[in-house]
Amino acid sequence: MQLNRVTQLPKKGEKVIVLELTDIQLHSNARPTQSVGGAIRRSIENNKPGRIFSSLEKKQESVTDQNSIEFSMPFVMNDPVLKQTIHDYQKQGYRVMIQISKSGLPIHLGKDAVDFMNSTRGKRILRKIEKDKDY
Repeated sequence: MQLNRVTQLPKKGEKVIVLELTDIQLHSNARPTQSVGGAIRRSIENNKPGRIFSSLEKKQESVTDQNSIEFSMPFVMNDPVLKQTIHDYQKQGYRVMIQISKSGLPIHLGKDAVDFMNSTRGKRILRKIEKDKDY
């Protein structure tokens, strides 16, 4: 599957499905979604927001900016169910687009990660990080 930048806005009356990535939440213990395509299909059919859980694979650290970290796309575009879902909607006359805000995706800690960081073990890890940073 190949993603292309949108060069033409949807025409009046054209049927469009927009998959909008709104944010990234970091969790301490989340199982990856088995079928990304299935989750997206259910979200479209129910016309409700959905969530996809995936591990983020860190790319090389940027040497120019120490405050930024690059990650790959949070889901696999080669998922056969996702490909089939997009194909099915295209056969029905829909134009399927993925949208990311121009300002980027905000990254938040999930509730479980916040709870862990506030726990005794999490505080110990934070103290060790601060201690190691002093050197």
